[in-house]
Amino acid sequence: MQAGLNNITINYEIEGPANAPVVAFSHSLSANLKLWELQLSELRDSYRVLRFDTRGHGNSSAPSGSYTMQMLCEDVVGLLDHLGIEKTHFVGISMGGMIGQVLAVTHPERVDKLVLCDTTSRVPPEAGPDWEDRIRKAEAEGMAALAQQTLERWLSEEYRQAQPEMTESIRDMIVHTPVPGYVGCCRAISSFDLAKELPKVTAPTLIIVGERDESTSVSVAEDIKRRIKGAELVVMPKALHLTNIEANGPFNQTLLKFLG
Repeated sequence: MQAGLNNITINYEIEGPANAPVVAFSHSLSANLKLWELQLSELRDSYRVLRFDTRGHGNSSAPSGSYTMQMLCEDVVGLLDHLGIEKTHFVGISMGGMIGQVLAVTHPERVDKLVLCDTTSRVPPEAGPDWEDRIRKAEAEGMAALAQQTLERWLSEEYRQAQPEMTESIRDMIVHTPVPGYVGCCRAISSFDLAKELPKVTAPTLIIVGERDESTSVSVAEDIKRRIKGAELVVMPKALHLTNIEANGPFNQTLLKFLG
């Protein structure tokens, strides 16, 4: 389904009982709403599950130029308004977790419970050159050039060998991310710093992180926990960055317990 808002089109899917509590899922950079299929099957009988392609990804518009995390947050607010949803549980992984933090700080009335997965509250300035390198590579060689190194950050070698079909599905998401959308979101991520604002979060918050996640480590998750009053932290053993995929069983159990 498509929603026109903020001068773009956002692609989304919504499933589950019409009067059930809404859970919105926000994916990582260079993915799309299909990233949450292992959660959809567990939640859609009891919850109204909203998945969407972030601006620049999947079948949503991918305008050229730099994006900001506030811009991506306002797209979420616009989608909720379009669907007549006043309040939602919000689950975001990586970039989606950054969007969730902005939403919880700037639109606290729209967030019931907040789940932040494998994410950070601040990207240090010294990481800037790495993001510029990724942008240059995507613009010069296309997203296929970034696929393997991204998969190696996201999923352990053991998982990739054991689950080749899922691994190829995720590779496909990466390869088919529009380059302008990837670049725009890289700009939003590279300038992201909400750490000092996190004490403003009032929604009950769960933080999930992979034990072996090097992109957004356990120590980064612990810092977010310290800044949000009452936040819970759960570490997924052996998992890397995509905990919802690699540790989907315990991830889903943890998520359902928190939402319930």
